[in-house]
Amino acid sequence: MVILDDDDTNNYEQKWEKQCLYASDSDLDEFLVKLSVSFNIYIPKLQTFTSYLCDKYLQVAPNIKNILLARFISRLITDVIQENLQKSDTFGFSELLHNSIELLWWAGGKENKKTNPYFRIIISIFSTIMKVNILEVLISEIYGFRCLKRILFDFNLINQIEQLELLLKAVDTVAALAEKCPEHINDLSLSEGYKACTALLETLRNCRADSKNNLIPLLSIRDQQHLALLRMKMPQKLSDLPHFLTALEQRKIESFRDLIRGFPCIGCHKQALNHTFPNKFFTEYESAPSECFRLPFEFNEDDKLGPWDILLSEDTIKDLQQLESTPEIIRIIMKKLGHISSGEWDKHELRCIAVQTSDKVHVHSTIPVYEVVLPNDDLKILWQVDYGFTIRSNSLTQLVKIWAVTDNQEQLNKILKNLSIVHQVYTPNQRYWCTKKNIEDNKILPISLEVDAETFKDRMYSLRTDDELLMIHEMIVTNKFVPLSTNLYKSLVLGGLNFTFQVSKNEYEIINCPTSAIVVGRSGTGKTTCIVYRQLASYLNSQLYKTPSLYDNNRNFYKRQIFITVSPTFRYRVKKHFYTLRDSAMLSRKEITKRKFREYRKKIEEEGASAPIMHEEKDEEKELNSIPDTFNHLQLTEDKFPLFITFDKFVKMLQGTYGINNQDLIIKKKLNSNNNDSYIKKNNRKPSFINMEDKNFVNYKAFQKRYWPSLSDYCNQKFECELVYSEFSIIKGTNPEVDFLSREDYRDVSTKKYPVFLYNREQIYDLFEHYEKMKARNNEYDSMDRTLAILRYAEKKALGSLHIHEVYIDECQDNHIVDLALILKVFDRASSIFLAGDIAQCIAKGSSFRFQDLKDLMYKWEHTRVPTKNHNVIKPKQFHLDINYRSHDGILQLAASVVDLIHHFFPNSIDKLPRERAEIGGPLPIIFDGFQKEYFKIFSTTDKDQNSFIEFGAYQVIIVRDDDAKSRLKKLIGRGAMVMTVYDAKGMEFNDVLLYNFFTDSPALRKWRVILSICKDNSEGVPTFSPEKHYILSSELKHLYVAVTRAKQHLWICDENTECSMPIRKYWGGLFNVNVLKDHRFLSDKQIKKIRNLQEWWAERLVKIHIRYQSPQISCPEITYM
Repeated sequence: MVILDDDDTNNYEQKWEKQCLYASDSDLDEFLVKLSVSFNIYIPKLQTFTSYLCDKYLQVAPNIKNILLARFISRLITDVIQENLQKSDTFGFSELLHNSIELLWWAGGKENKKTNPYFRIIISIFSTIMKVNILEVLISEIYGFRCLKRILFDFNLINQIEQLELLLKAVDTVAALAEKCPEHINDLSLSEGYKACTALLETLRNCRADSKNNLIPLLSIRDQQHLALLRMKMPQKLSDLPHFLTALEQRKIESFRDLIRGFPCIGCHKQALNHTFPNKFFTEYESAPSECFRLPFEFNEDDKLGPWDILLSEDTIKDLQQLESTPEIIRIIMKKLGHISSGEWDKHELRCIAVQTSDKVHVHSTIPVYEVVLPNDDLKILWQVDYGFTIRSNSLTQLVKIWAVTDNQEQLNKILKNLSIVHQVYTPNQRYWCTKKNIEDNKILPISLEVDAETFKDRMYSLRTDDELLMIHEMIVTNKFVPLSTNLYKSLVLGGLNFTFQVSKNEYEIINCPTSAIVVGRSGTGKTTCIVYRQLASYLNSQLYKTPSLYDNNRNFYKRQIFITVSPTFRYRVKKHFYTLRDSAMLSRKEITKRKFREYRKKIEEEGASAPIMHEEKDEEKELNSIPDTFNHLQLTEDKFPLFITFDKFVKMLQGTYGINNQDLIIKKKLNSNNNDSYIKKNNRKPSFINMEDKNFVNYKAFQKRYWPSLSDYCNQKFECELVYSEFSIIKGTNPEVDFLSREDYRDVSTKKYPVFLYNREQIYDLFEHYEKMKARNNEYDSMDRTLAILRYAEKKALGSLHIHEVYIDECQDNHIVDLALILKVFDRASSIFLAGDIAQCIAKGSSFRFQDLKDLMYKWEHTRVPTKNHNVIKPKQFHLDINYRSHDGILQLAASVVDLIHHFFPNSIDKLPRERAEIGGPLPIIFDGFQKEYFKIFSTTDKDQNSFIEFGAYQVIIVRDDDAKSRLKKLIGRGAMVMTVYDAKGMEFNDVLLYNFFTDSPALRKWRVILSICKDNSEGVPTFSPEKHYILSSELKHLYVAVTRAKQHLWICDENTECSMPIRKYWGGLFNVNVLKDHRFLSDKQIKKIRNLQEWWAERLVKIHIRYQSPQISCPEITYM
């Protein structure tokens, strides 16, 4: 008797195997009936059970158990799966079908002959799939696609089915599905053969039916073109037409292979579910790829706004959030904003010129600022006409900016005063764009504009003070404007915290890229914004459920996305940002009555009062550890997605999935690649706990401490430890196809690409071999051993389990090429992979990353991962971003000068991108001459309250070189300021940055003096540049670039040893009037501890409000703009 319900859920597979394979006919009948009747209940167990059988049997030679297994699986297919094909939308169904077909084929169906009973079962299951019309549901999903591809092509069923109409129906079904999906727009050329066959068949069948003689009628030019495309000749006699039609039908069936080239596909899957199960699923119309990833708070046609786009400043968002508990007032404000959008400004009395009440001085007359007073509430809306790119028009156009909605006259006066200064730096063109009018039917309509390439250069900054420049930079550049929309209104009322802001045209193109892409740009150009917004828009776009029935199965419809980066701190911050955006977007979808709204507000206030203050450093490790160390879907459940992980965590999960212990990595390295199969079988066990802090793991610190002394003695030449470590990554980390380069291959590696040890490659390879032998003796392994070992597993055995739809990799330059090859191999069925990075920020120890290598790898990935032949490979797109949205031009000039140094001394170590542009000027960084650590006493505080640390640390930071320097400084200042290493700060931004002892602690020491060789007035004794001797400066300059580009407003560079920083100070002094101070007056309390109102307010909201979005679906107050 087979026992279905077993308390021991972890070991039921072995019990089921024994009972199912050896059960009597009557027991098996009873078991299968129960499974079929309660199919939905047992799908998860059946899915896991068949996966277990696949893992056990598909990797060993056939044996006596074939007959027993074939008997059970054939009954499972015919009595259970085939009877429940109408439930193909249930999660896990397609994987169950796939596993069962694989097992049946292995156990008894390999001979595709009509006399083979098991092969007949496979034909029967395909026929039933077509009969119940679920082909499109299955083929658009990963396991269903694999199953059908195996049936039709690998098992050659496509040539065995006698009913051609069945196959023709299958081809038409798939073609129709692909045609309706915007994600297949780049694959339309693949279906040209299909379209030609279809058109000719229709024409000739009609001719055959209508012809009254024995002659073939003349074909149209289009039909003749179809014949030429197919390289077929038209028969001359009508009697020959049936044979020709049969040949056409066969050609049409052969086009099936090309048609499924773009499958599986999430867009097609949604369309298929909507078509096949209309009562359970509902999907909205999906537009073309240029608009397929709509941002949650962008303008929507349903918003019923007028022709003017309305953008709300950060101050305005803050004002509205302070009013969130009074939705009636927000409704009135939204109605008034709708009037502004209408263009009927005089009709609604919206153009009252705003003045400062303190002195009655008008705002700069060329660009008027208007004030609208709301009745009964004393609230005023401050607005003006400006210009910019809008998503709605997809062009540069006039628009309306809302600067404030407040009754605080002091705040209004400050904004008006600032705007009077901002408008004075506008160019004549910009002023004209803000004042030009287009009046039609008593309405003022926005005007589309042409891009002016000289906009940034021509702005007039010369008479502005530093404080004024910083204010202008804050109002124009770092001030993020949010488009007015219904979704924004709903989210604001319900307590939304963060919203997607208006992006540039280039950024929007990246966000809407339907294929894989590489985004390259210097620091602060918006790479992470593009990745996060693309991920968010795609995630929200994938949600289909509109009814409770779909909600029950929602695991099918959230795109499973993975975000991977190297830095744990950066990962944590990106995840927080994504989830606040997502949660705010989800609020806009709620429907709520007034009564439910009051209950909801009360709940928020209660939870906010008791919400704990979060400490990111503790939460970071705890949250990462809560993610299972496996990709098994029973453990990595849907609530974990979107998944944000570090690369180390990704590797740990792969080890858990494949059952690889750290010790196995050492053994694996010694094995020949031909032994992978036997090794996998030996280790085909359940994942065990893996300690990533394994003492046998060799990172750079371990290499430097335990290996370098011996290697340095072994070599008779004096090499830099870090440079040798990086060179080893060239030998071992640049070609995923081999474990390491041979001596000959390493010798032949391009010296232009890797010039460091141009004349010492023999000695370096000797050191590499010595290092490998030492590692083997010590029973240790390094990161590349680990990656290559897991890659060999992935090449032999697919990851299986959950299908990952999209992968996002930020700061990709921190990875080795073999690391990225592993990610691509594991996720070879992902619909897209997005990568972003900057080679100028490549500061990871041992990195040999090059974007050209990545582009080659991505192209090869796209070419080889598609199972069909003769297809057009879609090259991953590459985007460049060159406008800096973080730092003003004062900081950017200094950063660009560092990049210039890298280009000058190490031209092949960095990609050549257009020079970064900043919209606004600003104060140059300050270099402090003769800094002493005692000056840090101003950061010390006796206030131990955690809030003090959070408020200060969120906006200002002290950056040091490494963890040792961080520990020393933390002991000195306690919790008075946030201290981060250069590596940890990468990817983040702060208002003010103090860079401490960067040159004093530099391992380059006197090698910095070579910079003096390019100074105009260089003195005697300047060393001659040597690539080998000075190559450490390539890494040092990239560290410096990362550090200085963290700052948005102020940058202070402080070194105790002035001799170490002298060369760079002299270099900068020759380029611009750098500020050098010899005391610490600039470190005043006012400058360092200043907390800006907006930022302080945001910090309070993030601490006090802790919203759980679990309230029931209810009806939302209607928003009316007009």
